[in-house]
Amino acid sequence: MRVAFASLKGKYLDCAFEECVSFSLFDFTAEGYRYLETLTLPETALREREEAGAVAARLRLLKGCRILMVSGIGSEAARRVSKAGIMLLETEPGAEVIGQLDKMRTMLKERPPLWLAKALVRSALEEGGEGT
Repeated sequence: MRVAFASLKGKYLDCAFEECVSFSLFDFTAEGYRYLETLTLPETALREREEAGAVAARLRLLKGCRILMVSGIGSEAARRVSKAGIMLLETEPGAEVIGQLDKMRTMLKERPPLWLAKALVRSALEEGGEGT
């Protein structure tokens, strides 16, 4: 499943969702994780002044992501992220991206929380249905 992190520099969760112009994207499975790419807002989206338009631009960028980890997000943006089918996780500013992936991996191995198990199953079902 695809997991995105609101990160300007790619190593830490260092920006709130509404301010973030780039997201580090990883593929996360039961076997591990791997870096895929950095998603960056297009120049036209950076000029968007209206909050609803700015959130919509970020959601288009994150299409296909199952989980989004941020260090902060407003309530309206959080509602829209959730409505887009992306599970939102909020953590402390400055948390390391790799550290958060390792925590998710440990949770999955030991006693996966229901939200993580559901996200993985849903992602696997969607990926399996693409070829049919």
